[in-house]
Formats: sequence, structure tokens, C-alpha cells
Amino acid sequence: MKIPALVTPRLELRPWGMGDVDRLFAILQEPGILQYFPNPAAPPRVWVEKYIRHHRQHWQERGYGHWALVDRKNGLLAGWVGLEYLPELEQAEIAYLLSSETKGRGFATEAAQAALSYGFKTCGLKEIIGLVHPGNTASIRVLEKCGLIFSNQLALWGLDLMRYRGDETTCLITPGSSPGQNQAPG
Repeated sequence: MKIPALVTPRLELRPWGMGDVDRLFAILQEPGILQYFPNPAAPPRVWVEKYIRHHRQHWQERGYGHWALVDRKNGLLAGWVGLEYLPELEQAEIAYLLSSETKGRGFATEAAQAALSYGFKTCGLKEIIGLVHPGNTASIRVLEKCGLIFSNQLALWGLDLMRYRGDETTCLITPGSSPGQNQAPG
């Protein structure tokens, strides 16, 4: 499968290449960037290479995966966004990680909306979840702005997490609406 590239007003979601290893490795060395992940320690370079290979393979197996997230203004890799099938839950998850250099600019929401739209419209997914640590208020806001709704708490990968769920009705942004306006009543 040829992995598609998506373009939003400020971002490009493109396939990973091995030329992205150095920049992604640098992002993953930023202090605290992985604080809400199962292993908050900065990974070695070999892990970054495995991550890129894994997601290229995930695209081939599932028709979706993580994209390299690029700031169109400066052309720099800003992090990742995309969908991943979680066999533990038998569900697809929206995931994103952005460099601290880009936080607070709405990139995570903009990128997540594009990935969700791809998952629903192109892949035909009926539901997509978001898993988030309760202390990660910024990520919770992104999920809610994208129309995902809190479902339940669960323990997974040694963490207590919150599961958010969304479907095409709650998540997709229609022309003239703003993020989160399509949420189901509540």
C-alpha cells in the first residue's frame, strides 16, 4: 500500500522515512516529553528506527498507522500523529506526540482531526478511541476538541488510563462548525 500524505492548513502528515530518525530521536530526548507514557525514559536511537519500521508495516497490515507530522511553515518534523490498532483492546487508537517547540499552537488538534477523518472516511472505522493519562490535561483537551467523549477508566501497560471514544457522528467536523461542536448531547 502506498501510504497517503495529508495536508491541513498548517501541517503535512506524511509517510515516515529513515531520514526522520535523527529529528524524531531529538524530539524524544526532550525533557518530560514521555512523562505520560508507560516508559518515560528517553529511548535509544535503535528504538526510533524500530518505531518507524513498525509503523510502515502497520500501514501495510491495517491500512492506517502513524504519520510523520511536519510544520509546513518551516518544513521541520514536529512529531507524530495517527491511528494504531491495539490488539489488547481490539480497537483503533488516535495517538499524537509533538515536540515542545510546537505545543500550544493547536497542532495536535489539527493533526488529530485529519487522522480521525481519514480513519472514518477512508478506512471505514466505526469507532476510534483515545487513551490518556488522567494527568495529561493538554491531551484530554485535544481529544475533547476532536469530539471524543469520555467512556471509562482502565488499567493498561502498567498505567491507569482514561478511555475516550468517538465515531463519525461525534468526531467529524462539518463545514462551518468548530472542533467539538459535533459532540453528542450529554
